[in-house]
Amino acid sequence: MHYDISVFLLRCALAVLLVCTTWLLPAAITPAAATERCFGAAGQGCGDWAIGEMPRVAFCGSRFFGDNIICAVSGGSMTHDPCCATSPNGKMCGGRPENENAQCTPSWNRSVRRATWGYQWARYVDPRRVNGTGIVERPRYCALAGSGIHKNDDEYCCSGGSREGNRLERIGRPSLNVCT
Repeated sequence: MHYDISVFLLRCALAVLLVCTTWLLPAAITPAAATERCFGAAGQGCGDWAIGEMPRVAFCGSRFFGDNIICAVSGGSMTHDPCCATSPNGKMCGGRPENENAQCTPSWNRSVRRATWGYQWARYVDPRRVNGTGIVERPRYCALAGSGIHKNDDEYCCSGGSREGNRLERIGRPSLNVCT
């Protein structure tokens, strides 16, 4: 019972964070089509900031693992980043708010839903690695065996397949699958 409440509260906090940060995003963020780091992970870049910029919001941790950081990834983040690379003025792509259009709205909504419901997995990411291709480097961001994903995100499992989560695994996440 306490576990269910804790998971629910954590998801609520993540949802509030996502909603609140959408109003705080700076207008001068470089679009993903340029040289992006942590391309495919949830959030902007690796979540760092430079002098003269507001901090970027990302679901990445500190550098406790040598040069790598741990980042949250989802089927939504892996579709939203490439969309923004091709449509820099798309929904939440970092362009100027007055120029924002409806492009990338479905992938943005998918990303928010995956984060809110906890359908994300963790990957170690090298924050120094730059990706200017506009294509997520799948082997670096795919969900490893045992990772929980949304049932519609099988294609993001490194193996390409998953199994349905059992009753205990699905508590609070009714659409959970687990990568095989």
